[in-house]
Amino acid sequence: MPELFRDAALRMIRAIPGYKEKSFLELGCGDGFIMDVLTKEGVKNIRGTTYRDRTTDYIRTRDYPEHLTVDGGVDLNKPLPYESGKFDIVYSTEVIEHIEGHRNFIAEAARVLRPGGWLVLTSPNLHRIMSRLRFFLSGQHLTKQKMVPATEPLEKMEQYHIRCVDFPLLHYMLWRTGLRMQDMTTTEVYGISKLAALASPILGVFTKQDVYRHAGQTPDEQQQLADLNKWMNHKALLTSEQFCIKAQKAA
Repeated sequence: MPELFRDAALRMIRAIPGYKEKSFLELGCGDGFIMDVLTKEGVKNIRGTTYRDRTTDYIRTRDYPEHLTVDGGVDLNKPLPYESGKFDIVYSTEVIEHIEGHRNFIAEAARVLRPGGWLVLTSPNLHRIMSRLRFFLSGQHLTKQKMVPATEPLEKMEQYHIRCVDFPLLHYMLWRTGLRMQDMTTTEVYGISKLAALASPILGVFTKQDVYRHAGQTPDEQQQLADLNKWMNHKALLTSEQFCIKAQKAA
């Protein structure tokens, strides 16, 4: 199956003006596929992170090409080993759902970005309509992967989608770290999701009511909730198997 989330992330990146001249950091670079593509397109300042070595990495199917710069032993649950404001673009595809430290992940991504820099992120979309329906009926979201098997050792649990991102919480973390969402696009959309999206006007009413249910009165909170409501009703969030977002750090 084609990795459509990679295509979506690359579209987001390529839409950034002058992206070939920017400095990049990929958090959890897997087998280095996207780094390889960007390098071949002319990007010169790019590096990635990995945590496991080649023999224990359950994702990597090859050794990294010599032209790629990959920093090993970087635990994304902990502070990143880079100075603040070092990168123009930080991106990560299908990684955040494998780690426990979401707050650290987003805060550190924001920290190492320069003002005006960009974060591109993809992850399984718990908030698509079919996942909402599944949760209503069974109490379980569609997480794009089976649950952790009961026989799996604890040290291997991160191979599974142990913490798929709750979008309202993600939006809050972005907002509080100075990142403002600018775009969202689809990865893969099934026909049944397109059909279910016909109910989006009805869902929009309930979503707005819930978003504003405990609204405060400060201008910052009102702005944050208005922005959250907009993205919660975005077609991509309602239909896409993964969400792919682009956020910019306040200048």
